[in-house]
Amino acid sequence: MKMRKKINLVMLAGLVLTTIQYSCSKSGTKSLDTPTSGTVKIAVDETLSPILDSEVNTFMALYKDAKIIVKYEPEAAVFKDLLNDSVKVGFVARQLDDNEKAVFKKQTIEPMTTKIAIDAIAFIINNDNTSTEMSFQRMKDMLSGKVKKWSDADPENMLGDLKVVFDNAGSSTTRFIRDSIVGGNKLPGNWFALKTNPEVVDYVSQNKNAMGIIGLAWISEPQDSISNVFLKKVKVVGLTSTDPSDREYYQPYQAYIALKNYPVCRNIYAISREARSGLGTGFAGYVAGESGQLIIKKSGLMPATQSVRLVHLRSDKIE
Repeated sequence: MKMRKKINLVMLAGLVLTTIQYSCSKSGTKSLDTPTSGTVKIAVDETLSPILDSEVNTFMALYKDAKIIVKYEPEAAVFKDLLNDSVKVGFVARQLDDNEKAVFKKQTIEPMTTKIAIDAIAFIINNDNTSTEMSFQRMKDMLSGKVKKWSDADPENMLGDLKVVFDNAGSSTTRFIRDSIVGGNKLPGNWFALKTNPEVVDYVSQNKNAMGIIGLAWISEPQDSISNVFLKKVKVVGLTSTDPSDREYYQPYQAYIALKNYPVCRNIYAISREARSGLGTGFAGYVAGESGQLIIKKSGLMPATQSVRLVHLRSDKIE
């Protein structure tokens, strides 16, 4: 008799649980995601898409129950989506400003910001352009509009008027150049917006007097087919460091980012608005962890939490 009562209680508990699950499914309530399962929407600054593509694909290959829906868009749109709760995590090239923090505070949300990498902005020119090396100060003069002709930057360059092209008005590269390089001033009239980084590469490859501004991620991965194609279409300009006494020219290579020789670098962050440890937080943690940092290291950017091995080659002859 006691055994029968126990069986009945177990059956009753199972029936109640089944009823609750059925009711939730009928009402459209979704089960909560976990750090390694479920579905989450994230937004990524378009200049970082080659790297985040690799991160997302690897993560979902490891965790079969995880589905990450990615929006690649300009930086301004990423922050808008974060504030509107259209996405749970954003990957961007700056931290939240005071106004954005105030919006989250009104929503009683304390976002979590994690540095994941150090990026660089690359300046590209046409293959027929001979001005492959410039001082950092001369580049600043070109970006600010003080130098408007190639001959003013390089007396031997006869390509005429300088045309500067970038991906779009809301991009992180444009914002960074305006705020950090030209002192917050209005961009000059010889700047022209396109739509994407690949369009910038194509435009520069077809216009001899153009200089393009792109995210390093598009040309930094030596094993990536897209990077190889782009590097055949254009040249990358070498710059001096911010040290006036330094006469060397540095390409935006990983080693020169690590040594702080290349002068136009920026930090990359993952910003999560999740109030719990969901899939968005799990993915951001993966990118900031050992496996995710190895992907960033391989991409040619500087990982935030892993060291990069620097090899110095000497050309001294042994007598």
